[in-house]
Amino acid sequence: MKLHIKRSIIMSFLMMIMLLTASAQDKLWQVDLKEALYEVGWIKQSNEGYVIASGAKGLLAMNNKTGATIWHNKEFKSVDKNSFMTIDGLPIIYFDYTPVVGKVRGILMNSSTGEVLFDTKDEGFRIKDFTLIYEKGIILFELLKGNERNLMSFSLKTWKKEWISAVGESKGIIKKYSKVSFIDHGPYFNSENNMLIGLKNEIYCISLTDGSVLWKHEANKKINALVYSKANNSLYVGIKKSKKLLVLDPNNGSDITPGKLKLKGTLVDVRVNEDGNLILVETEGFNIIDIKTNNFLWKRSFKIDYLEEVIPHEKGFIAIGKNEKEGSVALVNKEGDDLWQSKIKGYSYFVTPTSSGILYISTERSNILDYKKGKDVWDRDVKFKSIPAVTYDNKEEKIILFENKKAYKFDLNTAEIELFAEDVQLEHVKKKTPLVAEYIDGAGYLLNTGQHMSLLSPSGKLVYSKYFEPASTMGGIKKAAQLGLYIAGVDFDIQGSLDNIKMLSMLSNGAYRSSADQTDATAETSVVGGLYLESTSGDMVPVIEITKTRYSNSKSIKSHKFIVEKVSGKDMPTKHFINKVNKATGESDVKIELMDKTPNYVIDEIDEVVLINEKNHLISAYKF
Repeated sequence: MKLHIKRSIIMSFLMMIMLLTASAQDKLWQVDLKEALYEVGWIKQSNEGYVIASGAKGLLAMNNKTGATIWHNKEFKSVDKNSFMTIDGLPIIYFDYTPVVGKVRGILMNSSTGEVLFDTKDEGFRIKDFTLIYEKGIILFELLKGNERNLMSFSLKTWKKEWISAVGESKGIIKKYSKVSFIDHGPYFNSENNMLIGLKNEIYCISLTDGSVLWKHEANKKINALVYSKANNSLYVGIKKSKKLLVLDPNNGSDITPGKLKLKGTLVDVRVNEDGNLILVETEGFNIIDIKTNNFLWKRSFKIDYLEEVIPHEKGFIAIGKNEKEGSVALVNKEGDDLWQSKIKGYSYFVTPTSSGILYISTERSNILDYKKGKDVWDRDVKFKSIPAVTYDNKEEKIILFENKKAYKFDLNTAEIELFAEDVQLEHVKKKTPLVAEYIDGAGYLLNTGQHMSLLSPSGKLVYSKYFEPASTMGGIKKAAQLGLYIAGVDFDIQGSLDNIKMLSMLSNGAYRSSADQTDATAETSVVGGLYLESTSGDMVPVIEITKTRYSNSKSIKSHKFIVEKVSGKDMPTKHFINKVNKATGESDVKIELMDKTPNYVIDEIDEVVLINEKNHLISAYKF
């Protein structure tokens, strides 16, 4: 027995040496930036693949294949990592720079050349977010100057600022300091090609030519819905708890509300139907607005208790009522008549139509209601105590659900659900751990979190289950993931990953493939060009175009997952490794030893390279 244990230890030690030796041989390059930057605070990757390194002596870009310095800006020292962002698909980066003397400056830079495209200088602007508006040939940037909100139009033709326009003040710490967009509705463009946006309780109409505010409307409460109809050039404004749907002329902001659009209750939502008409949802029911006449199509609104949502469907409309103890679902035809109503026990936090019926998941039960009579399709309810992990089996054409040690296969075509695995014991996974799932072709279903990986075979056999001890605490990440439904406005103890709700919604509506299937939703696929010119027909034509998919600080690629792990033991020094873990086998195909406890690293899936910042001055590149 002792001899067997000794042999196992020796074999493990030899395997470790082989892995480390292989890693050393696969090192492509290493550059010491001590002299250039003194200390490297962080590294990121631009859209064209360059390594952007920030240090005490400036900001520089390195060729990710050779390590050669492309450009070095010595002015922008110790750039704030949290402010760094890449502009989708373009060789443009943004960051905040705090000089020794003066205000914080916001910088837009050409990441290929290091040329500064926009500098707020002493004006004190900071960029929060942006929207690419391809058809108008601009990037719309959202800026803050203290509490003052501003919009900036940045031309994709000239790569220069066109105008900056002030749009009121931002209130609240989260809005002020987070990267969350302050635009709640829009942008839309009216018949005169001016921009319409909604911000909290305000609406602005802004000239796309010079940024001047053409008109402004201020409501007494938050605007819940803002819908622009091109068909009748009208702007419909739904104000929280209002008893009136407001209609404005989008060209001048004047009130053109017809008298017949008074509400019996208070407004919940307004949305566009498939035929271009509007679905008006209020607490006392819902009705359809004919945009040609601005009158209600039905004599009486359809009413259901606790009405919160209406989903248009080929059979009519699905009305959903939500309450803490009991909710309801009703199918309504296109004339506003009730086809059936069904009660649902508990709060329904997910309801969606499928080909075989209306799938719902509540805090108490889950089932499918058939379209004919609204009766339960499944003989037995399925109860999920937390949000289930969701993926799609391409071969069997079934949705896979995993929650609380149980795994199900759900056929959307037949509505059959099969419990194919029970009492599945996963390493370091509790009932409310926010697991996510991924289909691995030819292997099964990967169930994982940041530090945990398990594979379940299609037959229900647990192939492996592994936990990698984190180099530092992961508590904050777990806590943030479990706040999902509370943030979404549901004050219940429902924990798990909200990504699973999004995935289930896509799958239920026929989107069987998505970027999240294989990339942990970390991929950014560029679909726009870097420089545009206007053709004779007025269309925007890309001159420079980057179309590669890059993974900035990604932890997962198609076949492997990258995990930083702490390894320690008796009479052994603590070491840290980046593991390239094979999703099909659970084995570390590559293991790179790290010098730092919490390394800053980037995974370049396109060029198959791991880029690591160690000891705050050594930048290394390893081949996968």
